[in-house]
Amino acid sequence: MLQTSDPTQRPPQVALTKGLRVRLLPLSHGAQAAALVRVHAGSHDAPESYPGLAHFLEHLLFLGSRDYGAAQSLMPFVQGCGGQLNASTRERHTDFFFQLPASKLEAALRRLLDMLAHPLLDPSAQLREREVLHAEYRARAQDIETLCDAALSTAFDPAHPFSGFHAGNRDTLPVEDAQFQQTLLDFHQRFYQCGQMELLLAGPQSVAELQRLAALADDTLTAGGAVTRAVQPLRCNRDSWLRLQIASAQPRLNLLFALDAMPEHGAPALDHFASWIASEAPESVVQRLRAADLCQSLKLRVPYWHAGQGVVVIELMLTARGLAERARIVDAVLDWLRFFSDEARWQPCREEYRSIRQRSLQGAEPLAKLRHWADPLAWANDSDEVVIREALGTLLRQMIGAGPLVLTADTAACEAIETGGFPLRLGLETPSPTEPHSWGWQQPAPNPWLQPCAATHGARSVTPALRRLGPDDASGRGALFVHWRFAAGQPPSGLWHALSHALRSGIWAAQQAGVTLRFEDLVEGWCLSLEGFAEAIPMILGDISRLLLEPPAESFPLGDRLAEREVALSDGEMLIRQLLKRLPRLLASVSRNAGRDAVLTEPLALSRYWQSAQWHGLAIGFAPAFSDSLADAISRLPGTPSSAPVAMARHFAGRRWHDIGGGAPMAETAFLLFCPLPDRTVACEAAWRVLARLLEGAFFRRLRSELQLGYAVFSRFCQLGGHAGMLFAVQSPVASAEAILDHIQTFLLDFATTLAEQSTEIVERAAREASDRHVVSPTELHARAEQAWQSVLAGHDVAHPAQVAAAMCSLRRDDLTAALDALRAATGGWVVVANAPAPAPDWS
Repeated sequence: MLQTSDPTQRPPQVALTKGLRVRLLPLSHGAQAAALVRVHAGSHDAPESYPGLAHFLEHLLFLGSRDYGAAQSLMPFVQGCGGQLNASTRERHTDFFFQLPASKLEAALRRLLDMLAHPLLDPSAQLREREVLHAEYRARAQDIETLCDAALSTAFDPAHPFSGFHAGNRDTLPVEDAQFQQTLLDFHQRFYQCGQMELLLAGPQSVAELQRLAALADDTLTAGGAVTRAVQPLRCNRDSWLRLQIASAQPRLNLLFALDAMPEHGAPALDHFASWIASEAPESVVQRLRAADLCQSLKLRVPYWHAGQGVVVIELMLTARGLAERARIVDAVLDWLRFFSDEARWQPCREEYRSIRQRSLQGAEPLAKLRHWADPLAWANDSDEVVIREALGTLLRQMIGAGPLVLTADTAACEAIETGGFPLRLGLETPSPTEPHSWGWQQPAPNPWLQPCAATHGARSVTPALRRLGPDDASGRGALFVHWRFAAGQPPSGLWHALSHALRSGIWAAQQAGVTLRFEDLVEGWCLSLEGFAEAIPMILGDISRLLLEPPAESFPLGDRLAEREVALSDGEMLIRQLLKRLPRLLASVSRNAGRDAVLTEPLALSRYWQSAQWHGLAIGFAPAFSDSLADAISRLPGTPSSAPVAMARHFAGRRWHDIGGGAPMAETAFLLFCPLPDRTVACEAAWRVLARLLEGAFFRRLRSELQLGYAVFSRFCQLGGHAGMLFAVQSPVASAEAILDHIQTFLLDFATTLAEQSTEIVERAAREASDRHVVSPTELHARAEQAWQSVLAGHDVAHPAQVAAAMCSLRRDDLTAALDALRAATGGWVVVANAPAPAPDWS
């Protein structure tokens, strides 16, 4: 296998001695490596008598293996390296994947292989993990997307597995039963072998080294052959519309298209189709429907795709008018499908789609590249466009010919129905009649940010308010951050929401151009960040600067409505994620000890705030050839450039509790505890960061595995706006907020004993390893840019991470003990955010 710098070249697949299929992706630069193992067995392959068995096995594999006990297994190892890992059980395959420093690839891969080949499957661990799985089931039973898919599945032939329940819960996993245990072992032996598995590796290692690791995998795993399974016809009853009762006030419309006998290249054809049906460009479906006040957003989901069959769902968030005119929306989508099926539509989109995929692969991290190439027919520079076009034609003909199954999800009362899985309140409706008409669709204009930017000689200088860091050329990638502060006081959230709404199409277009665009309200200011394909960033920045100054008039009233909606927790997103989004603002409001003034959201108010704004920024990874274009784009930013140091975030003491539940009873408790640093010294941060590394795995094992509080459990050191500290997070269906707080305090007390008993060698080695990992390699642009920017936001110099790393090297156990004591004593204050009231009066 030859090493190539072309990110769009498909890595070839080879079969090794035992049948393991392998793709190797040598990278020409970078300090990170990744691995992905795909097991071709998923939830639909589990026996009908034990729904959820495949998902349950995925969980069990992480609980220790023959050569690596739970404390030495893959999860704590990758977490200890500062890496990322996860697993996913889909209908017909299960993926296990991680990314971490390249030097740790072999050690992590050995752990992954051992857990796949030789899991312990300890019965007592199974009992505990079943409770975790049941907690996940209960959370999913509140998730609207999950309930919509469950409702849609009722319209399918019961003989097809798509109609069944596969998530698993306490009732479907009789761990105590000998027959279940035998079935679990049989499932593992049947599918977790080389003939049913693929391995993908990516990293800066040599081709020979990656080949050696692939051979190691083939030697470790059990030999075997491919398992064939019959595929039932995919039949769907579209005679009636479905109506699902949900608690959310935001109505949804789901249009399901069932596809069968699709050609081999159906997946890349669907990917091309998805790029345009979900487009936010002018004249796109969602823009036209939004302008008609029928919907707020549109996205495409694929709940099932296997062996030429597919279930494709177009989901629309409806307005009140859209809910009343659903038939008109169905007609509009079908009319657009007819428009897009014209051969004339394919040709203008072809080159743009190629550019989109090239940009996405060029800037992707190793794991993202592997996830792309896990599909054997994923787009590459050698893809056969003729057969993809034919597959797209087949896809569109089926969608238009059969039409959609229509599901409305809103608060309208429906009767409860009997299901073997998720609880549903579901009814039937007669399809609403409508007069078909042409919507006069037009081809959206090409994305201008995909066009190449002319290089210059870099003669113009950039304002000192924008600090620039090397390397000058990070393999074509760059990152730019801008932070505004307002002398007139922080703008109301309605103005930020108005601008965020105005940027929606820009965020989408930037993503197509290979740039991630974020616009955040940190309460202490607004922050704009652009990261990705460096050549496109100046062009994007210049264009959106005009939009920030003069957003469309319709964005202002919508901004107020979005701000009001943000006050209440929604049912459409995981609770813990909603709390995490609000935490930075709550921290800032506590430290400033002030709220926001009520200001009318209107153009004049926005103009006043921009006149009082001062900004500073940071740019990393731009070649000198882009200096002129960067300077020109920066000059268009609203506000006044300022090179003055950032004001340090104010500290606060005491214990603060924010109840954002609104007094409404909820099925689960979401709980965050943030413990800010007691002081801003390098030594303090170094000790707390090392302590966080030591706490992370132990906290997860205690609260998730042993106490089984829930499946969303983690702790880490983090920085939120200008505030750095320790974060503990739990979402639980069984424990109250007060109980979770007690568990965390007990854990910290017990960990003090554990730390006192640790040998000096172990503690000091952990500090050295943390030091080695803390300073990000210059080749890792994303991590390095984020680290440098977080230092700036906290009021530090960009050299601060190196200073912290140096301080870590000299840490001793007494330093960590002192840090733990300060953490437990809330020396820097404690802030709780929960959907429950404070348990005692000592919380303010």
